[in-house]
Amino acid sequence: MARPAPRSRASGPRGLHPSEARRRDRFLARVAAVWGVRPEEAVRRLSGERRSSLRLNPLAGRPVAAIRADLEALTGLEPISWCQDAFHILGDKRAVTESAPHAAGEVYVMNASSLVPALALEPRPDQDIFDVCSAPGGKAAHIAALTGNRARLTVNDGIKGRLKKLREVIDLLKVETVDMTNHPGQYLDKFVDRSFDRILLDAQCSGEGMADLARPDALRFWTLDRVEQMSRLQQRMLVASFKRLRPGGLLVYSTCTISPEENEAPVDHLLRHYPDASVEPIDLAIPERMAGLARWEGRDYHPDLRHALRVVPSPFMEAFFVCRIRKAADAPGEEGAGMQRMAR
Repeated sequence: MARPAPRSRASGPRGLHPSEARRRDRFLARVAAVWGVRPEEAVRRLSGERRSSLRLNPLAGRPVAAIRADLEALTGLEPISWCQDAFHILGDKRAVTESAPHAAGEVYVMNASSLVPALALEPRPDQDIFDVCSAPGGKAAHIAALTGNRARLTVNDGIKGRLKKLREVIDLLKVETVDMTNHPGQYLDKFVDRSFDRILLDAQCSGEGMADLARPDALRFWTLDRVEQMSRLQQRMLVASFKRLRPGGLLVYSTCTISPEENEAPVDHLLRHYPDASVEPIDLAIPERMAGLARWEGRDYHPDLRHALRVVPSPFMEAFFVCRIRKAADAPGEEGAGMQRMAR
């Protein structure tokens, strides 16, 4: 009788079909290469549920100090040093999600990595701001909180079924918006005829950063074909969003995935085709952060990508990618930019 093939030490739960074990090993080899660690360390980083964090809502109408005191009577909280009014939940998150402050929209529970995009965007009152993929609404609510509800915020999601949840969150957290739209992000420039000071593109992605490798079915939907498909979509979404950014404005591109094809590659495409785009550093003292990749599988990326931020997962933070893109203040209008690209 033939002996079964030896199982990789990094392949995870026993009982995996050989094809699933090969898929897992391929995924782990890629992740380990991105983070510069051994596959066993990648397994450790991606195994087990992340602990939850929360953000107090200053728009709720009650002082955040009073909200914090109510929550601290229910569970332990640890302040997040790099984000105001945000805390890691040290106890059972149900103590928060089943509380009166949560029901009143005074607190929003999320993974701590989701705090980074709005902070990187640096929104200001009186700015026109567009959130391209808003649902379920946590990042839009963070933008509104950072501006005291004094920005002109438009929220959008290309998936119609997600708008109901977006509306619920926006209403519960008392977020003021000027519009809620349902435009596909990859065609944003065709549906929207105005420009914005700030744009957040928290793009659809393969969601690798949310994988829990302690589960045998964690990678059942993961394929390189899907990664490449998402990369092409993200590239179109990023270009369409950049076209609607005003000269001097900021666009933040973020994902909750790990593959460079979905992170550095779309930004690299933008930088090489739009000379008025540049990447700026993100000055946040986030633990377990690393720079964007300069090279992947034989391909050199634009050197500006060293300023992008990757979050390597830890007990409270999912894997994340965030990139802050500036449009030059003297950038031409879209028609002029199009003529420049044709001339190259």
